[in-house]
Amino acid sequence: MKCPICGCENPDDYKFCHDCGSPLILSESIDDLTSELNNRDDFPSLDSRKLIIAGYIIAILFGWGSFILSLFFGSYGFIGFIGLFFPGFMLNSKDSNIRKHAYIQLAIMILGIICTILFLFRLV
Repeated sequence: MKCPICGCENPDDYKFCHDCGSPLILSESIDDLTSELNNRDDFPSLDSRKLIIAGYIIAILFGWGSFILSLFFGSYGFIGFIGLFFPGFMLNSKDSNIRKHAYIQLAIMILGIICTILFLFRLV
């Protein structure tokens, strides 16, 4: 492959010119690489960040909201169990970052539900 900058002849498997160090990648290949980098799952997309934030809001509202309702109104602790569906849904994601946050959200919810149950049965 001929270097577009200095004209030096390089083997076909070289990515950079061995004489001047310029990239030997064609512009089409650069477009392919940038599109590949943009489609990577290493960085959470805007939609996945919204999903993670929504999951934390639901975990706090349902997990700890049931505890607060139980403090003021009595036996509303069952509401916390409804919120377990959303992190359960998130656990089915292919994105490891979403799954990691789903486990954290489950822990937050379960802790809130346990505190609610302990309060309702006056074990605290």
